[in-house]
Amino acid sequence: FRRVLFRSSATTLTTIANDPMVKERFPLLAEAALLVASPQIRNVSTLGGNVSQDARCWYYRAGFGLLARNDAGQALVPSGDNRYHAILGNKGPALFVNPSSLAPALIALAAKVQIFGPDGAREVEVEKFFVAPQSSADREYALKSNELVTGISIPKATGLLSATYEVRQREVLDWPLAAASVAIKLDAAKKVTSARIALGHVAPTPWVATEAASTLIGKTISEESAVAAGKLATAGAQPLSHNAYKVQLTQVAVKR
Repeated sequence: FRRVLFRSSATTLTTIANDPMVKERFPLLAEAALLVASPQIRNVSTLGGNVSQDARCWYYRAGFGLLARNDAGQALVPSGDNRYHAILGNKGPALFVNPSSLAPALIALAAKVQIFGPDGAREVEVEKFFVAPQSSADREYALKSNELVTGISIPKATGLLSATYEVRQREVLDWPLAAASVAIKLDAAKKVTSARIALGHVAPTPWVATEAASTLIGKTISEESAVAAGKLATAGAQPLSHNAYKVQLTQVAVKR
């Protein structure tokens, strides 16, 4: 088959992490699933749920809305406790981070989201499934009314090398501070012929580091090329008052 399809969005993270085919062909996806929370949570958490979960922002969770504003309409994040908020893609009003651990891995794999609704079935590239809202009326996902995620399809990965790396404050039961998923192909001379890099937990959407991936083409993977890719991955970052540390963590995640 040209593509591998998870036919049910209800597939658990434990199933994904332990599946022999996933571990062989898409090790970064198995790694990403295995890193989520605890065994108990992975046993009940699902593929569709992880991809579609709500924003990570304690102002939002405390009832201040997706864009975290007070009753006077003033943004709370820029001058508040923004240690875990976005450093990329935060030029607009959305300053939260997307919490999905699987999304960066799926983007690196060029996966597509299977969607079904009143108008039938359709398919969306994973990186286009996520949206940074510009107003409180906007959705975080490219889902229309009464649509739901039914599955994920991944292109056949012959010769693909991939890995996921997360940086956490604690190893157990904690959100990553930054994450990177990388998928590359090498020629006979060990030079990169294709590359995709996606970042997690640093932007309102999973962040596609196109320039960082492009800089690897035609090169061998070395300390120098890995460091350069890490730096380019954070080009244009705009840290807030308390989260500049995320820039270095993101560069390290890409490098490793």
